[in-house]
Amino acid sequence: MEKTKYKIGDVANLMGLSRDTLRHYEKRGILTSQREDNGYRYYTDQDISRLISILYQRKMNIRLGDMKAIWNSDNTIDDLTEIMDTRLKEEEQSIRMHRQNIARLQLAKADCEDIRRNIGKITLLDFPAAYIIAPHLNLPQATEQWFYYAGKYSGLDMMYTFSEFTWAYDENQALKTEHKNSQLILFEHLKEYVDYPVSVDTPMTPRSLLCVSTCCASASIIPSEDDLVPMIRWAEQQGFLLSRQFYSTYTTRGRIDGQDSYFLRIYIPVF
Repeated sequence: MEKTKYKIGDVANLMGLSRDTLRHYEKRGILTSQREDNGYRYYTDQDISRLISILYQRKMNIRLGDMKAIWNSDNTIDDLTEIMDTRLKEEEQSIRMHRQNIARLQLAKADCEDIRRNIGKITLLDFPAAYIIAPHLNLPQATEQWFYYAGKYSGLDMMYTFSEFTWAYDENQALKTEHKNSQLILFEHLKEYVDYPVSVDTPMTPRSLLCVSTCCASASIIPSEDDLVPMIRWAEQQGFLLSRQFYSTYTTRGRIDGQDSYFLRIYIPVF
């Protein structure tokens, strides 16, 4: 029985490929074609079957060099299994990176919405549940350690610097603050998106710590008297007894009303 012969143009149209692609596959040694006496190229059913396998493997991002090795292998199944294992790991890593990017976008969007909706508003909030990645830092160390951890562990660029301060009025009734400690924290809900080995022994921020909180635009990364006094007065009007400690983090930096600003979220615990 005469074998079916497929001309290169017919195969190109059938498979949705260009003739150059078919020629490239032949040049790379993963596809064969036959020649008629007049020199015209054609493909057999066996060639088409191989082409279907090539296209399927290309959809899995199998490299052409790996395909050639598979076709020339003494044990195609073993080699193909090994390549599939490698590709699966690559795809799983790609998915993880994609999920991290989505988490970053969601985190940044949440910060923007918090700023847009709540800037200047004072309310009661629970202190955020978070893992403490690096405790007991001064402000320069916090910056250095952020870059260290973010570079070492994928996803830890989603950490925030939480700084602890004390506040008090001096003899002239001016409010003074003093930096006590900074730490790098990772919000609890982000645990699954980072490669850092969070465990049961990883310290966490205080649970059920109710705070007077505000979101403000500040000229400095360190909250000023103008940032804190409205919070203190609001708490006094509500009858709350405030801790002399407070915590601050800046979510992002940008411009508002034409001024460069740090957008801070401040927490003052209440008793």
